[in-house]
Amino acid sequence: MQTDTLTSDNANPLDTAGRPITPVRLRRAMRLNIVAGAMGMAWCAACAPQAILQIFVKNHLGASASELGLLVAITQLAMPLQLVAIFIFSRLKTRKGFWIGAQVIHRLLAFAQAGVAVYAAQRGDKELGVAVLMVAAAGSWILMCLSTPGWWSWISDLIPENIRGTFFGRRSAVVHLLNMFWFFGIQVALDKAASADNTALFYTYAAVFGVGGLLGVLDILLHIRIPEPRKHKDEPQVGWRQFVQPLKSRKFMTLSVAIGLWTFSVGVLGPFVAPYITADDQIGAPYIWLGIMFVITQVTWIFTATQWGVVMDRFGRKPAVLLGALHPLIAWVGYFFLTSNNYIFILPLTALGVGILGPGYWVGTSTLMLTLAPQRNRTAFIAWYSALVGLIAAVGPIVGGLLNDALLDFHATIPGGFTMGSFHVVALVSFGLCALSLVMLSRIREGRERPVGFVVSRLATPGIFRTFANISLLGGAATSQRTARALRSVEGASSDLAVADILGRLDDPDHEVREEAARALGRIGSPDAVEALLERLGDPHSAIRPQAARALGQIGDHRAVPTLVEGLASRSEEVQEACAQALGAIGGRDSVGRLMRLLGEKRADRVIVSGAEAVSKHGVIEAAWEILPRMHATKNPALRRQLAIAMGNLLGRPGEFYQFLTGERAQEGARLGPLFRRARRSLAAFRRGLRRQRGPLDALEDLSPEAARTLIGELDRVRGLMEGQSYRAAFEGLHEIIGRLVRAVVRQDLPDERALEYAFGRDARLGLGFWFVIEVKQRMGTISDPELLHTDALLALYFLSTYRLPTEG
Repeated sequence: MQTDTLTSDNANPLDTAGRPITPVRLRRAMRLNIVAGAMGMAWCAACAPQAILQIFVKNHLGASASELGLLVAITQLAMPLQLVAIFIFSRLKTRKGFWIGAQVIHRLLAFAQAGVAVYAAQRGDKELGVAVLMVAAAGSWILMCLSTPGWWSWISDLIPENIRGTFFGRRSAVVHLLNMFWFFGIQVALDKAASADNTALFYTYAAVFGVGGLLGVLDILLHIRIPEPRKHKDEPQVGWRQFVQPLKSRKFMTLSVAIGLWTFSVGVLGPFVAPYITADDQIGAPYIWLGIMFVITQVTWIFTATQWGVVMDRFGRKPAVLLGALHPLIAWVGYFFLTSNNYIFILPLTALGVGILGPGYWVGTSTLMLTLAPQRNRTAFIAWYSALVGLIAAVGPIVGGLLNDALLDFHATIPGGFTMGSFHVVALVSFGLCALSLVMLSRIREGRERPVGFVVSRLATPGIFRTFANISLLGGAATSQRTARALRSVEGASSDLAVADILGRLDDPDHEVREEAARALGRIGSPDAVEALLERLGDPHSAIRPQAARALGQIGDHRAVPTLVEGLASRSEEVQEACAQALGAIGGRDSVGRLMRLLGEKRADRVIVSGAEAVSKHGVIEAAWEILPRMHATKNPALRRQLAIAMGNLLGRPGEFYQFLTGERAQEGARLGPLFRRARRSLAAFRRGLRRQRGPLDALEDLSPEAARTLIGELDRVRGLMEGQSYRAAFEGLHEIIGRLVRAVVRQDLPDERALEYAFGRDARLGLGFWFVIEVKQRMGTISDPELLHTDALLALYFLSTYRLPTEG
């Protein structure tokens, strides 16, 4: 990986400068980052303006909805200060020192909150407590915003882009697992304290804020051990041009505004959900229900976050963001119908929906932003993103708070006895705004993402869980036997996710693994595998050239045709055969034309047969002139059957004749029955087709009712001959029936050769079927092999059972 060349700048205590950031150090840094992230999330859950602090401020300190909205908005209103960070970090030699200092002070906000809780427990002025929290939050988030772009720039330089989505997905899963126990424990403690008295409850809040603050500070200090990549030597200090560069990127600005609008939409409702659920005069659910919801969301999040990361690395960040952004419209809708009687059912379902879809958005937005931000001047892009998103999003909680307060006394009863209040109106406003923001999100262009419909089709398949398991195994250190078994199980649309991992196995030391990797890529059919497979096919030293050729045929990409044509000149008959099969599978004028020339060349039988089969699937009638003589000439029963199937592809429907020719001979009767029944229907359809073409048939001697009954009788006689294994006589009967049909079409009683010319003039497929029975009839005297006679009779019967006049469809 590129990380072998990353170095730090100097040797101050806050970084590990002067040492290469090797893969080993990178993995250690990633693990440290995950541990630190878990501590940071514990601080956020307890001390950031989320559920715990929201309930504390509104339900226990008595703040109004507008005050709560303003407290939440402060965190966003400070975001424009990240623009100042552009200049700060451009002038600093390293990012770590300033970030760690500012963030430690920011995390000390928790102790101010703990102090307010102790003050309230001692019957202090709650309004003063709210004011203190406002001021403390403002100072804290100012420092946070001045330093955060440095962290994103630092970590995005450290983590290679090709694994960034997977890393952040794994980080999110671990962080949420640990946070689940922390949050649930807090709710249990608060419930027990609430059952005692308000004093115990306030002291419990103080303990929660204090422990959260301690963990938050430890999170920052752990980053001392995470290395910082060297800044680019040619990276200039930020001037006006670099400062405004993000504003000139249409993609980046669209993303920033779209994410801001979505966050604004969610913020209209989000801060008021937890207080609404737990308030005695609203839903009145115990605190433990917030813990139950959190556990459900976190458990689901743990299982889905890493998978969302894989989806982002394979299919792009935008589809994951767009799908994840649906969670308010899918999961939060339950809040609208929430009552004190049904919350035990609705809240778990809501939490489950957030856990499934949420990681796609929350993990995806940051990685998408980093993808669209160029490496040079990345700090400026990160700062502008945070500033724009923050400013737009800050309005959401304020609007939500004002609406809640303005509609405090609003009540309306709708059909069904359901009573709407201010919360429901705010919810409807939030859902509507969220739907509008999704339209703008859909217009973001990442540049390499797959369509959202494509991603949904891959994720909604039954095999998606097996695919994720295979990805984990293929990227690990499994034995060659397990790896080969995993590759053999790869199939289905969801396996598109595993293409990158399978491509890495094309050069595996184990030959079986290499072969299975090529076969798996063929089954998946992803265009992303074409270049790698072409490279192996074009390499004369590659041991998987045949497998690569067949895989290219299954994918069907026309880029492969020139290399496959070159492969026909290989010294290896196996490679020639595989290339012929692949060209037939891909089709097209160039492929079929080359295969037609192949049939006339002096080649090994297996190569000619593969070419014949391939051409026949495209209905090239001229191939029959080569196929039939070779079918009668070969003594190899397997090759003869292959050529017969190719002939059947031309006489009927490609691929169908196989089932009538193969299998145990004991099942001959079971196979003949359907063929003869279809042949009867074919004769009836033939008469109907002629009637539409020429009017009533009673006056036409060839297919008058009496003549039709004669043909049916002849067909029944042929059936008896076939079942009695009198194939020569059966074939002669079929020749007679097909000849009568041809003469009915041309309306003349002509010799076979003349009738054949007219038949080809009327319908090429009718002419081909008649040519086949004429040609075999002429060879009949030289055929002594009963198996060949049986095959000829089956082909003639198959043609009769499938043929329809063009007017018959």
